[in-house]
Amino acid sequence: MSIKWRVKALVIIPCKYEDIEEVKALVREAGYQPWQLIKICRYPDPRFYVGKGKVKELKDIVKELEIEKVIVYDMLKPRQVIGLMRELKLDVIDKVQLILEIFALHAGSKEAKLQIELARLRHELPLIREWVRRTKLGELPGFLGPGGYAAEAYYRFAKRRLTKIRKELEELRLRRQFERQKRKEHGLPHIAIAGYTNAGKTTVFNTLTHLSKPTGPEMFTTLSPKSATAFINGRKVILVDTVGFIRDVPVEVIEAFYATLEEIVDSDGILLVVDISESEENIVSKTESSIKIIKELGVVSKPIIIAANKVDLVNNSIERRLDLVETISKRNYDYIVDVIPVSATKKHNIGILRDAIWKILALRNTKSMYLG
Repeated sequence: MSIKWRVKALVIIPCKYEDIEEVKALVREAGYQPWQLIKICRYPDPRFYVGKGKVKELKDIVKELEIEKVIVYDMLKPRQVIGLMRELKLDVIDKVQLILEIFALHAGSKEAKLQIELARLRHELPLIREWVRRTKLGELPGFLGPGGYAAEAYYRFAKRRLTKIRKELEELRLRRQFERQKRKEHGLPHIAIAGYTNAGKTTVFNTLTHLSKPTGPEMFTTLSPKSATAFINGRKVILVDTVGFIRDVPVEVIEAFYATLEEIVDSDGILLVVDISESEENIVSKTESSIKIIKELGVVSKPIIIAANKVDLVNNSIERRLDLVETISKRNYDYIVDVIPVSATKKHNIGILRDAIWKILALRNTKSMYLG
């Protein structure tokens, strides 16, 4: 774990996020210690995100607990970030920056690193622009210490770097598109494995492909797509493991990881993995969130199989949990092929899962099933 683990963080969470444990897990995954959590239920203040009275309370907490970092689990405007930094005299990051820090810790491939840098620069540019404006008005010291000229120079550098990264990513995207097209020309169908982060997607991928790609309790162990050949009832198929979802995914993250998410859009079918061992509330929320993200990517008529994973960790109410997943998914998406209870680690019902994938392959050219 990063040395940042010793950094005490004050975490501000809007009331709309009910899963506090998920927020704490993300904060820890980035290497911070969630020392104090505060829920904010009022409409965000345009200057500080929190109200002026709450700012004073935050100052007292920061001083008393010797807080070193402030994390707001929401998307902040540049004015709000700068306002909080001025008042609290601490570094302030929002939800987007937190997620990107986690991505950076796990990034391995050149593509993943470029995607993260692209998202970070896009998110920083409005903040830098606001910082430059205030520096010129004499309201702030220069960006991270230097004067206004240095801040402007960094802003110009960031814009040039953005242009270069976009070009490199486009080249990688075209190369990936070419590789996919060649595989399809050889008659190899593609199944994208998607789902909420930490649902067990890579374990399902390993089980179906007989590989041993890295897995673990950490979030976002998959940052760039992994693809491999699997034999489904004797037929060769390309399975692609994609980056995990989170609820209310920031637009910057979706766009930056287009090359990864493109695998979902271009697939012949989707294997959606849902962790069935969680609370019923989380099962409903995460199933809805996963379907919503898939639809936001432009997928509206591809067949989806849902693997209700980790049944080995459920002691009771399995049928009720499966009914919840089926009801929620079919209410939100018209092309759900099946909901199958599985345990990727115990290999439970993997044969049934393979049969369901075979069903998608048999229907891949049937226009009545999807417009693909």
